[in-house]
Amino acid sequence: MMKKVFAFLAAALVLAACGGKDNPEPEKTVSVVGTWELSNVATKASVGSVSVSVYVQFAADGSFLLYQKVGEGRFSAFSGTFKLEGGKLSGKYSNGSSWGPYEASVTNSSLTLTTAGGKEVDTYTKISSIPASVTSNLY
Repeated sequence: MMKKVFAFLAAALVLAACGGKDNPEPEKTVSVVGTWELSNVATKASVGSVSVSVYVQFAADGSFLLYQKVGEGRFSAFSGTFKLEGGKLSGKYSNGSSWGPYEASVTNSSLTLTTAGGKEVDTYTKISSIPASVTSNLY
């Protein structure tokens, strides 16, 4: 009988040590650092048939460099700073204009940015660098 009580107590101690909620999983951190190319825009508003090309590089020091082309023509270059707190990505262009916040999620080689209320969902694919055909085709 004593062996059964001891076995029961030992099992209870093991279960308490392994499965309790006292040690919750640490919050997963999202990192957007890297170079990304816009691969898909899903919006709930009509934007017509204008093509948009975007390349963005987020640096570990909190700076970003963005190249954007709307329609035909050349790319425009923008720079500034960004912050990522609690999964929310926002930033400020070098001229002082703010952007964001976006809900940011990263899986494998994909970055998804979602506006408040989910009105727009932008998907970016990780790339090794911004192509020279972009950086040399500026206004």
